[in-house]
Amino acid sequence: MSLAQTSYQPQLHARDVLMGREPEILEDINRPGIAASIWTRTCNQDFQDWVDSLPMEQLPELRTVVPVHLAEAAAIAACEQAQLSPSPERDMLTGDVGALALIVSKALDVQQVRIRLDVSDEVMCPKFHVDNVPARLLCTYRGAGTEYVPAGAEEDARQISKVKRGAVGLFRGGAWPGDERTGLLHRSPDPAAGGGARLLLVIDPVD
Repeated sequence: MSLAQTSYQPQLHARDVLMGREPEILEDINRPGIAASIWTRTCNQDFQDWVDSLPMEQLPELRTVVPVHLAEAAAIAACEQAQLSPSPERDMLTGDVGALALIVSKALDVQQVRIRLDVSDEVMCPKFHVDNVPARLLCTYRGAGTEYVPAGAEEDARQISKVKRGAVGLFRGGAWPGDERTGLLHRSPDPAAGGGARLLLVIDPVD
């Protein structure tokens, strides 16, 4: 009698986080072992003052799937729905949504994106988790930034990091193609950490 031999393949995990001052860093999400790439930019001060001054009911909300070239137009429509008057700061917001959609399109080779502008004064996703998408772009325009931690270290406050307000994080999700699984979790912060309602941009690739 012979015993059939089977080979054991260890589960590969992407755990590393890359940071850079140029938007091209987001394309490095495709490199082996990279769980997230973060563009460490900061918001224009006039824009920050403007968005912080808006009452919660005037923060634009959006849920849509659009071709990439229509992302900015969708954001403009959301601003008009929220009765936001035209201004240079409004143009900064809608232009940024369009630009970040293009970055997602290029980095992940898609022509459509799912866009959300989430407004909340409560914790939206309080538990550390991995999204069931190939990847997800997160940018906080108002309030505290997204927190992230290596899987298994959720209870160790020393290992919890944050994507600063205005910075852009691109995180691998549970549906990332290939053999690697992400070993990095993220969550929404406590609203008290940012003071008031939060405005978060979420962009997912759509095949």
